[in-house]
Amino acid sequence: MALHLLEDWCKGMNINPRNCILVTGVPEAFDEGAIEPILRVSTEYLSKCKMRGRMFVREEGAFAVLCELPSAVEPLQVPGTIAVEDVPASDVAFLKKMSAFLGKEGKTLADMPGLLGLDPGVPQRESAPSPDEWVKALGQALEKVMPPHPESSPYHKLRLFSGGPTPIPGEEAFEPWLEHTTEMLQEWAVPDAEKRRRLVECLRGPVLDVIRTLKLSNPGVKVKDCLEALDHAFGRTEGSDDVYCKFLNARQQKGEKVSAYIQRLEKLLQRAIMRGAVAVGQMDRTRLAQIVRGIQYQNPILLHLRLRERQDNPPSYSQLIKEVREEEERQAAGEVWEVQPHQATEGLH
Repeated sequence: MALHLLEDWCKGMNINPRNCILVTGVPEAFDEGAIEPILRVSTEYLSKCKMRGRMFVREEGAFAVLCELPSAVEPLQVPGTIAVEDVPASDVAFLKKMSAFLGKEGKTLADMPGLLGLDPGVPQRESAPSPDEWVKALGQALEKVMPPHPESSPYHKLRLFSGGPTPIPGEEAFEPWLEHTTEMLQEWAVPDAEKRRRLVECLRGPVLDVIRTLKLSNPGVKVKDCLEALDHAFGRTEGSDDVYCKFLNARQQKGEKVSAYIQRLEKLLQRAIMRGAVAVGQMDRTRLAQIVRGIQYQNPILLHLRLRERQDNPPSYSQLIKEVREEEERQAAGEVWEVQPHQATEGLH
């Protein structure tokens, strides 16, 4: 049964079953986020495994978890069982947090030895590193995976815009300025008040007067509301229904990459939000629903990333575009999938 489930699951996700293992017997109450970290530390061979999904098996009263390895599975290297009770609860929580943090930075737990300046091929020394050595090594690792603090790093200033009858030198039209400004503000991981300050820096003339009036009535006005007010004052006179209709009618064009389609769709979605056609709280759900409708039928990325199945818990824009671009790069690499015997691993107790 497990072998058939593995084959069917891999076929549905369009991945090579030779590179996958199936972990069964995972208790229903077990924290989903801790499964992958536990598998990665259970043995060096599984240190780079990636959890592709989990499914409840009614006959067993437990979950089955599908994991993918970078290359074909070597059955002798895979443990028959994994004893979860051997991993302290505090360690599980730490591994879960560390794995999530590294994942956001494009790293895995398997990358830690290199980030800490250690050579995995060199036997560990008998004496443990001193606290000072650990602090220095961990600091070096964090410097490699963490972006600089926004307050201590330079940032690209926003383009100037005045909205006056006589444009200032180099000033562009409102629509491209708004598009560029919205993208930049979304990328900056700083508090909303700092975003508002940076926005005000680039404004001149009538546009600045609009924001000043907003701040007089509401000193803590959000950046989203500032951009929405500017859009109403200087943007095209489109109603919310017209903007939302354009969003719903956006479809992936022939030859257009999925990532390019999502980026084009995001601009329409942001405009719909500014016009009040879409609530901010429904942004991720609305985006994914339209992607599922608008993407070309049976697109491998749609199937592989299980986008239809994730509509109840949609990813953010940044996470979604990251997953899609990674999958596009993987497909562009021209991997050849061969039908070979594969191995299922059972027994996570």
